[in-house]
Amino acid sequence: MIKLYIKTIQKNPEGGQKGFTLVDILVGLAIASVVLAAVVSLFTTMGRSYTTQNVAADVQQITRAGIELMIQEIRMAGFDPIGTAAPAIVDNFDDSSVFDAVHSGQVAATDATQIAFTMDSDMDGRIDNCRVADGSAVCPVADDNIANELIAYRLNNGVLEKYRGERNPSQWEEFTENNVSNLTFRYFDSANNPTTDSSLIASVEISLSIQEPAGRGRMISRTYRTRVRCRNIGL
Repeated sequence: MIKLYIKTIQKNPEGGQKGFTLVDILVGLAIASVVLAAVVSLFTTMGRSYTTQNVAADVQQITRAGIELMIQEIRMAGFDPIGTAAPAIVDNFDDSSVFDAVHSGQVAATDATQIAFTMDSDMDGRIDNCRVADGSAVCPVADDNIANELIAYRLNNGVLEKYRGERNPSQWEEFTENNVSNLTFRYFDSANNPTTDSSLIASVEISLSIQEPAGRGRMISRTYRTRVRCRNIGL
């Protein structure tokens, strides 16, 4: 009986015990770590690319939208169907330039960083511009379209602003988010020569740059430049 029992517990003829050794486990973990690192790197790269593309599309859309809105109004600068409204592109809206005193100092000269102009949008033969700073007086009905007839744009601390003349007091209001990195205007006369004389301006070149963060330490920037003919000036 003892001999028979000894025979039954002989070693596996294939040799050794079944299972994984410590070395096998360490090699497997190393391979898994390499694969996992590759997968994480792939997903990280894809995530960054997705974020970059989304931000780039958003920046481009905002830039084009800001430019297009300015184009529509600058193209109408000097609109004066009756021929009696006078001002077109101006240096400012000060009282010394025949505007109401409330606008004095609100808008600086038309230059490389801002532009001011008028249009007779209600076609009544005059530029609506009356406003009282403290709101104590009411402007006549003739001045009820001031918001559409006194227009100016400027860049202020990264924000594209539009002059709103209909408020009491008149003021600048944000036209875009605070992500504008550059806004410049260049002016040309009817012969396409650069000019700084507001009375000779026939076309305006606008350059607008907007940037937004696209992940840690990364910025996406887009610049849109176009030229606008002031088709109502000189008619």
